[in-house]
Amino acid sequence: MRPEDFVDDAPGEVEMVDGIFTFSPDPLPPDLDATHELVSENGEAMYAVGQLSDLDTWLDSPEVILSPLIHREAVDSSNIETTTRLTLSDIYRREAGEEPGQTATERADITEAQNYVEAITTGIQALHDGAELDRDLLCRLHEILLQGARGEQKNPGEFREDLVGIDQPGTPLSEARFVPAPPASIPYALRSLLQYVRSGPRYAPLVDLALIHYQFETIHPFQDGNGRLGRLLVMLALYKWELLPGPYLYPSSYFNANRDAYLDRLLAVSRDGAWTEWVSFFVQAIAEQGREGYTVARELLALRDRYREQYQGQGVVIRELIDFIIEHPYLTEPQAVDALGRSQPAVNQAIRRLWDDGVLRETTGQQRNRRYEAPAILKIVEPYNP
Repeated sequence: MRPEDFVDDAPGEVEMVDGIFTFSPDPLPPDLDATHELVSENGEAMYAVGQLSDLDTWLDSPEVILSPLIHREAVDSSNIETTTRLTLSDIYRREAGEEPGQTATERADITEAQNYVEAITTGIQALHDGAELDRDLLCRLHEILLQGARGEQKNPGEFREDLVGIDQPGTPLSEARFVPAPPASIPYALRSLLQYVRSGPRYAPLVDLALIHYQFETIHPFQDGNGRLGRLLVMLALYKWELLPGPYLYPSSYFNANRDAYLDRLLAVSRDGAWTEWVSFFVQAIAEQGREGYTVARELLALRDRYREQYQGQGVVIRELIDFIIEHPYLTEPQAVDALGRSQPAVNQAIRRLWDDGVLRETTGQQRNRRYEAPAILKIVEPYNP
């Protein structure tokens, strides 16, 4: 990283630490120009968020829809940072007791995505129970993200104590494209950021979220896992500010599909003060993923309604099983028995009926320890499912 690459009025300070130039961002908020285009983009994104928020008002069981959306976000967030191409099926199969993945790296990447699911649900529940969006919560979620996964040996839940470079793996620190804030400034910079988050939005909420996400990634407080935690912070802030009643939005899909632009826009803020371009990129991501999330939710609900109508009058167990397979499109009979709290014969009969009708498909070909998948559900929540 070279000081001459940064404009004179860059939104932060370039300083040398241990012979390496680093960049520490100025406290939020910056001065922004509300261009007509940005106002229009923000309006579209807020409309998409509003549609997602309305889902909760007429869902009898929000968790039926939330579970597939959370799993989808977990996969896309992990795919930004891993070499393995994960699918939703990988996580669902792991949860059903299988061991997908051919190599140790692939299995660790699946664990990472599972951890993301746990971190999302833990974070939302903590805020629901009255916890503050503070350092303790972020460190707790960071520990969850790294347990048994990539970065497990890099002090989960603790701020980094060394400089890090943002570039291709193996790039020497002296040649890194970007070196974020030095360790000594991390506690103060993060405290300022979290105070800003807790104070509520100063600009339009989604504009503030763009600022917050940039700030967190530029501080880069942990040795590893900052990207995952920074994307999770977006959803936690949406919930904390009561813009969404749950984690219905999964922005990682857009960032993953536009990964180079995502990284370039973040770097351009630090180097050139290109706030407007970054905020525009971010709110477009929210708008697109909000619309996609709403479409997925509506398609899942329509499928559930068709199944409910098809099996109307055939008992409460099959109705409960339909909800369960939408949350868990890979399943075993013991899983369903445990989740529904019904007798094994009753659940087995319901599974057999759905299997005979093609709603479920048995995947093992065995007489015992069978596993099932719901292909119509997977087709909705994982359009790239092989």
